Parts: sequence; C-alpha cells; structure tokens
Amino acid sequence: MNVVVLISGRGSNLEAIAKACREGKINGRIKLVISNRKGAPGLEVARGFGIPAEFHNPSEFSSKEDYDRHLIKE
Repeated sequence: MNVVVLISGRGSNLEAIAKACREGKINGRIKLVISNRKGAPGLEVARGFGIPAEFHNPSEFSSKEDYDRHLIKE
C-alpha cells in the first residue's frame, strides 16, 4: 500500500510510521510527506528516511476546502 503522510510539526508520528513500515509492522510504503508549514522539522525527518518531502502552502488556496481537495489530488 502506498501512503502519503501529512505533517505540520516535528514529525514524531511520521518517524513512528516510517520505522513501522521499514520493520514490516505496517504493510506499506510512504511515498510522500506533505507539510502545511514550510520549516516543519518533520520534512527533514522524512528526507532522513529517503522519503520525498514537500511544503504545500495553504495560503495559496481560497479556502480550507480547496486546500484539502488539492491534498487529495496529490
């Protein structure tokens, strides 16, 4: 199963998920990490696991719903 993880902070949950995937406890692979905060430390956590990590700016969308639709497409 391919997984996209959404973060906004340190990435502690991301780290736990990535470790569980690596250890086979979760039958999946994190394909992408997206943050709504440009400088979120979790982006570097993702990169440390070799996972592509991106910032998607919510202020570029006219509403939270538009931003959420964008995330779903990603």
